[in-house]
Formats: sequence, C-alpha cells, structure tokens
Amino acid sequence: MPRPHKPANSRTSSWDLLAGIKRIEHSYEEFDSRNASHAHLAYAEGDIPKNKFTRIYNYLLNVSIVTRWILFIVPVLAILWIPGILSLTTSPNASVWGVRLLWWSIWLSVCWGGWWAALAVSLVLPSIMRSTVGVVALATRRYIDWMQALHRYMALFAWTLAIWVSWGPLIDNNQKDGTGPKSVRALDLIAKLLFAFFLCSAVLLFEKFSIQWIAGKFHERSYAERISDQKFAVKSLVSLYRNSSDIPGRSDTMHDPNIKGRSVNPKRLFKKFREGVRMAATTTTTAFGNVASEIAGSSVLQPNSPQAMVKTALESANKSRLLARRLFYSFAKPGAEYLLLSDIARFFPTPEEAEHVFTLFDKDMNGDASREEVEMACLEFHREQLSIENSMRDLDSAVGRLDNILMTVYVIVAILIIAVALEAQLVTLVTGAGTLILGLSWLIGGSLQEVLTSIIFLFVKHPFDVGDKVNIGKENYTVKEIRLLSSVFLDSNSTLVQAPNTVLNTMMSETFTFDVSYSTTFEDLERLREKMLAFVKAERRDYQPSFDVAVKDFPDQEKMTLTADIKYKSNGQQGALKAKRRNKWICALKAALAELAIYGPKGNPDPPPSTTRYTKVPWEIIQAADRQAVVQPMQVPEPPVPVGGWQLSDKNAAIRKFGFAF
Repeated sequence: MPRPHKPANSRTSSWDLLAGIKRIEHSYEEFDSRNASHAHLAYAEGDIPKNKFTRIYNYLLNVSIVTRWILFIVPVLAILWIPGILSLTTSPNASVWGVRLLWWSIWLSVCWGGWWAALAVSLVLPSIMRSTVGVVALATRRYIDWMQALHRYMALFAWTLAIWVSWGPLIDNNQKDGTGPKSVRALDLIAKLLFAFFLCSAVLLFEKFSIQWIAGKFHERSYAERISDQKFAVKSLVSLYRNSSDIPGRSDTMHDPNIKGRSVNPKRLFKKFREGVRMAATTTTTAFGNVASEIAGSSVLQPNSPQAMVKTALESANKSRLLARRLFYSFAKPGAEYLLLSDIARFFPTPEEAEHVFTLFDKDMNGDASREEVEMACLEFHREQLSIENSMRDLDSAVGRLDNILMTVYVIVAILIIAVALEAQLVTLVTGAGTLILGLSWLIGGSLQEVLTSIIFLFVKHPFDVGDKVNIGKENYTVKEIRLLSSVFLDSNSTLVQAPNTVLNTMMSETFTFDVSYSTTFEDLERLREKMLAFVKAERRDYQPSFDVAVKDFPDQEKMTLTADIKYKSNGQQGALKAKRRNKWICALKAALAELAIYGPKGNPDPPPSTTRYTKVPWEIIQAADRQAVVQPMQVPEPPVPVGGWQLSDKNAAIRKFGFAF
C-alpha cells in the first residue's frame, strides 16, 4: 500500500542535511514517487518507468537537496570538461579565439558552478545573518527578510559579477600572442557584454529592493497604530523581564530541562554539542558586546540583553508561553494563583503606566491576571508580531502592478546599458528613442498621466488600506482590494463597487457641513480655524495636524453654510474607533463655536432677557397740553384764491345789455 502523500517541505527544511542522511538509510526500492518531498518531483503511477535506474534517480532527487544538486551539477560539469581533457591529452594546441580549450573549460565551469554556488549562498546567508547579525542588531531583521525574499536576484548579481571578474584572468590573459584582430575583437566584445550584464543585474536588484521598500512604506502608515501598540507591549515585557529572575526548580521558564540518562543517544549528543556551540557563541558575542557597550554606551550588541531575549521569545509560540510563565512566577506572590497590579507597580515610574501595562494581561478587567491570561497575552503579542512582519513584507496587487511598470522601464534601461557597452552612439540612440516616445505621446499620454496620478494617490497620499471603512460621497464602503489604477469596495449590501483612483483622488475626504448665522464675519472664521488647528495638533495621534474651513454658500442671505474636512491619521478598519474619533472632533468643533459665540442661523439660542424702557414726564406739562387741546377752537381752512382773482359777474350780463330777452 502506498504511504499517504506528505506535504511539500519548505525551503528551510530542504537544507536539513540530517533529515536527508536519515532518509538515505532506507533503500531506494522502498521509495514511491507519489510520496516525493516536493510537489514538482511527485509523479503518478505509470508515468515514469519502474526500472532500477529510474528508481535510483528519483530516490536521490528526494533524499536531500545535496544529492539533488549533485545530480544537476556533476553531469553538466563532466560535459564542460570534455574540451579541457582533450586539451590536456590529445589536443594540447587546440584553441578557440587564441585561448586553449583548458581555459574555456575552467571558465565555463565557473559559469555553471558559480550559479549554483551563488544560489546556495543566497539561500543560506539570510538564515546565518538572522542567527548572528539579527541577534546583535534587531533592526536589521527587516532587511534580512528582504534578502530572503530576493535571494534569486542576489544570486544573479553575484553570478554575473563572478563570470565578469573571472573572464579577465582566465580568458583574456591567456590569449596567445599573435592572435588575429577578429579574435581579439570577439573577446573584447564578450568582455563588454559581460560587464553590461553585470550592470543590468545590479539595476534589477536595486529595482527589486526598491519595490520591497515601497511595499514596507505602503503598509507602514496603515499599521502605524498596531506597530505603536506592539512596541509598547514589547517595552513593557522588557521592563518586566529585566526585573524577573530564574525560578529554581522550574524547567518551564525560558530554560530547557536538564536531560539526564545513561544511554548514549547520538541525537542527544548532537543536541548537547549544539547547545555548547551556542553557549560559546553567546559568551563570545557577549564579550564583544561589553566592549561595544563601553565604547558606545549602548547594549545593542548584547545577544542576551532583555530586549533581545524578549524579541527572540516572541518569535516562537512555545517560547512566548515560557516567557509568560517566567514573568508570572517571578512577580506573583508565593502560592498565589493570580497576579495583581501591586505586584508589578514598583517596576514602573508612574502608577498610570503600571496600570496601563497591567491591562495588557488583565483582559477581563477584574483586577487580577491568572497564569493562563498572561500566557494568552504573550501569545497574542507573538501572533501580532508575526502578522505585522508578514504584512509589511508581502507584496499586494498594487505593488505588483507597480513592479510590472518598473520592469518595463528596466528593460529600456538594460537595452541602453548594453548599447553603451557595445560603444553605440549614445546621442543618436537617445535622440531616436526620444523621437519615438514623443511621437507616441499623443497615444499613451493620457494613460501615463492616469498611471502617475494613481501612483501618487496610492504611495504618497495613501488614504486607505484593505479593510478600511471609507466615506465616498454620501455612501459608506469597505475597501476590499487596492489595485494600481482602481480600487474595489464593498457597499452596505455586499455589492462590489470599482472606482478609478484618479476619481477617488478628488473625493477621498470626510466632509462635515454645518450652518452658522449670516452675521458671522471673516475674523470669526479665522479664530475658529486657529482653535481647531490647536485641537488637532494636540490630538496628533488621531488626526492630521491640518484644519481648514470653507464658506460653501449663503442661501437667500439667511445663513452661511460652512464645510470642514475630518482628516484622520490612521486607517478606519475599526469602526468603533473611527466613530469615537469622529464624535470627539465634532464635539471639539461644537465647543469652539460656543466659545467664539458663532451661532446657528437662528442666532443665540439662549439670548438675554429683553429690556422695557420707561420715560418720566412732569404732570404739569401733561395738564397744560390737555387744556390747550380743549380750549383752542377748531380752525376751518380757507379756500385757496385763484391766480387771476375771483370773477363774480354773471355770464348772461352781456346779453341783457344789448336788449335781448327770453
């Protein structure tokens, strides 16, 4: 019956030579290709022959990485040394471009073996540096993780350097005198190409390290609050560990139990030997650390310093549990089942800080912390540290798209480097390329502008991260995915919404709108701005130190509509925390408006009581005015006199004068 399939081992475990030696004890006849140690080496039954040679070959591939690489390296080296052997035996005068075949075999062996050597060093070097330099300088662990992620690009850089450096002494210097000019030019051309390839690999390595740096900065702002909380937790654990002591009689407090036995166990002997080497290395490094501390006044080189011990313990779940037990048994009273605030308060300068540290362990806020609670807190710090490190190291889709764009630029730069190395006319080449790009600018100009705007929006402004709650327009969204040119959100109905980053660049801010009295002056708004600016500067942990108020409108000249942006400093992944900060900002604005007497459209909601005014007049003046009004007769107005005077004669007088009668 075939054995169950085992999961593929990681790269670190593949370098476990002892595991390979242990597997080599088994016969190759017992090996089943379906149970390969790596997925790419596993084959279904019947897909490969079952003869003896195939069984041995697949068995050696899966025993260890050493045997696997030997199968890869040795056969090719044997082929490369065929010309060298011929040069040493039957054809000593045979040459290519004036260089003996022996030197070509040596240089090709350097090329083939140099790649595998560079790859092996790039795989092992991060682990060695993490165990040495990472213990001495804790801040370098981030860069060591970058080296582990970019080990192939480092190997490529070292390999191109090796083949370029070895070309001169092995090939150039061994060219026979009197060789034709064509052969000389051919070797010079290859030397220039090798140097160009070395420069290209250096630029490629720089680009990949830049992407790692951008990825770290891309998430650093989002995880700034978590990093700050983790730093406080580590600082508190360091203070407690510094004042703790080893518990006699206990083997579960940061120390391995003493194993005693009369039987000779090779594994146990190897473990003791490894512990002895580790102790010697620790003692030696401590001695150097003491000298450095005396010179620099710092203990950064101490591998057994409290900070290094706590940092190392939090990298392992088991050691985090042992650290918790050491702290608990060091400070809890003998026989007590709980740790109290008074047990650790004396190790901190202020009671407030001691209470803050105690809340790290007392999650249920009942005033005491059991050993299980302390262990759970330390395990939580362990998981949070690993989560932050992985999040800061991993590349997401947006950074991956940026990497693709930079790789396009890298291809152009690599072509220019090779062209310059081949002594091409640089001015003509650049002029031609510039003319081509200028001619295509009308076609790709809009796309390049969109890409540049999105890069600035994501990597410079970086207003949100995955999981944040954002307000766009009048709707609330949750960020699901960030891409280079667009972002994907989830609305309240769990519907996916995609928006271009160029559009979000003009919409990403939470604007608060409020109305004030129409009589509000420009000076009142300036005083409001100064007061709110002082508030956000004092609360710079929660808000960006910026505040601006703008007059949006004054409808019907009855009120003034003002707007102000709430600029949070951290992400909005925690809805309750964001609501708390928003409420605090609005309450501070309300208090500033009340203090500056800037009222709403209806004016002062609590005006002072109105004043009734009275005028006192002497009684004699009132009586005299009344008597004059009664005694004075009514004056009848005379009719107006015509301009020409009154004409009182009768119109019929002339008729009577002449004797007419009717």
